[in-house]
Amino acid sequence: MLARHWAAQLEAGEVASVKALAHQNGLCHNYTAHLLPLAYIAPDLAEAVLQGRQPKTLSLAALTSQPLPLDWTAQRARFAGDAVA
Repeated sequence: MLARHWAAQLEAGEVASVKALAHQNGLCHNYTAHLLPLAYIAPDLAEAVLQGRQPKTLSLAALTSQPLPLDWTAQRARFAGDAVA
């Protein structure tokens, strides 16, 4: 996921800030900051998205409409629902 790559760059000191990261990628820093928390989504939720079997409640809009809990159990509870077959 792009957000995980961005987080790794920030953590490694490859870029100094979210604003610098956004500039490097030709993006608005607000947009970049809005998507960056997706780097910390629970691995099983990320895998479900990549496989197209995420619950209907797990959409980009749902992920970015309010702060994402860092606790994976809380993330799972927020996005609990029937997985898409």
